[in-house]
Amino acid sequence: MTFKRRVKEVMSKGLWMKRVPQRRVRASVLALAAALSLPLHAADMGDTDAQYAAVATLGESNGIALQCKYLDLVREMKQAVVAHAPKERSFGMAFDDATNRAFLAFAHENATCPTHATLAQQVGERIEGVARAFAAQ
Repeated sequence: MTFKRRVKEVMSKGLWMKRVPQRRVRASVLALAAALSLPLHAADMGDTDAQYAAVATLGESNGIALQCKYLDLVREMKQAVVAHAPKERSFGMAFDDATNRAFLAFAHENATCPTHATLAQQVGERIEGVARAFAAQ
C-alpha cells in the first residue's frame, strides 16, 4: 500500500484520533493554554497598536481615494503598505477593512470629494506615519 493511500485511509476512517491517548491531548491543550496566557511585553503591544492604527488611517484615505477615483493615490498607498508593513495578513486585513469602511461611509454620507491636492497632502502625511510606525523594527 502506498503512503498516500494509507494516509487517505487513516484520515477517512478517523484512525488517527484513536491512536492519540487522551492524556496526551489534554497535556497538549493545557501546555498551549499556558503558553497563550503568558503576559506579553507591554511596549511591543503598544508598538503593534500604533502600527495597526497607522495602517488603518492610511486605509481610510484609500477608501476616499477609491470613491473619488484618484487611482494614482490608491496605487501610492498600496505601495506604501507593501514597502513598510511586514508581510502579514493581519496588516493587509486592517488596511482593507479600513478602506471598505471609509468607502461605504463616504457613499452613505453623500460626501463630496476633496481636491486631489488636498487628499494627496493627507496621503503623504499618513504614508509618513506608516513609515515612522514601522521604522523601529
